[in-house]
Amino acid sequence: MEIVKGLVKEVWLLFFQMSPYLFGGFLFAGIIHNFLKPSRIIHHLGKPGFISIAKAVLFGVPLPLCSCGVVPPAASLYKSGASKGATIAFLISTPTTGIDSIFATYGMLGGIFTLFRIAASIIIGFIAGLISDIFSRKTEKTSNIEVFDQTDNDPFLFDAIRYAFGELYGSVSKWIFWGVLIGGVISYFVPENIFSTSFDNLWISYIIMLIFGLPLYVCATGSIPIAASLMAKGISPGACLILLIAGPATNTVTMMFVGKNLGRKSFVIYLASIIAGSVLFGLVLDKFMIESGTKMPLLQHHHSEISNIISYVCSIFLISVSIFSIARTMKVKFFVKKAPYCFTFYIPDISCENCAKKITDILLS
Repeated sequence: MEIVKGLVKEVWLLFFQMSPYLFGGFLFAGIIHNFLKPSRIIHHLGKPGFISIAKAVLFGVPLPLCSCGVVPPAASLYKSGASKGATIAFLISTPTTGIDSIFATYGMLGGIFTLFRIAASIIIGFIAGLISDIFSRKTEKTSNIEVFDQTDNDPFLFDAIRYAFGELYGSVSKWIFWGVLIGGVISYFVPENIFSTSFDNLWISYIIMLIFGLPLYVCATGSIPIAASLMAKGISPGACLILLIAGPATNTVTMMFVGKNLGRKSFVIYLASIIAGSVLFGLVLDKFMIESGTKMPLLQHHHSEISNIISYVCSIFLISVSIFSIARTMKVKFFVKKAPYCFTFYIPDISCENCAKKITDILLS
């Protein structure tokens, strides 16, 4: 019973401290979503060239899309005429950060770590895009696809809130839950500084973070409490940065999309850029922290900066939204009856009863 109480306490502490930053991040994500409509993005990125790569990165960094959610807009970009470089840049910079994960990273890991994470997302995406454009030239003709935005008559702020805490939060709340739960388990069961003695060689921890992060779906926001808990137990900031860059940027679905649609050469550039870039930034961060003597200001060390009242309100609000989202999903899954499919075929001028019987038998089989 004591184990359960201790575990629940650690999980609640992580979520309680993270909730104000989650709330602010998702709210700003909803506002940004209203500005960055798909048609605007494709208008700016749907052309080959150096400028499109830079725009792809700048558009991608604040967008709150995961490594799976980024695939449909990336496919639209490529089909509408964007170069492979711009598509690769968008695929890397978008899932590694987002306005919601930037807020949460700052809240849990501090400003220095946040700046390194943003810089890594921008530079890795940009360089990968440039290399991809240099080594692979797209020769096929562009298909001028028109993209229409869904227009709502709702007020701007209401629409932003509905997207932020409806569609967006509902799509990632499961991963935030698992991230907080795993972070709580690490905080409770793993002894202090155990990793600092187990992983004296930084390269071992880098390799482990890459092996863990590359093939799996790791949410940019949901992985933050895991990184914070690992860091509190002795894992270096650089290794945690590798997890937060390589993990969200890749998973098997995204890698299959790149390999199938952009080609083997683009796939190698995409994967190699993420691995090399994340390790390089992790190494620079660790060296900076060691030489400057700076200690990572984990959230547990400065929780008094935000009043407990705000944290309680944000925690209760997000939990309520999660419960509502789960209830709605369960209702649709178990209680809403799906209408049976009904097809009507009109086949004129059939006078042969045998032919009519054969067609009927085939349709009913």
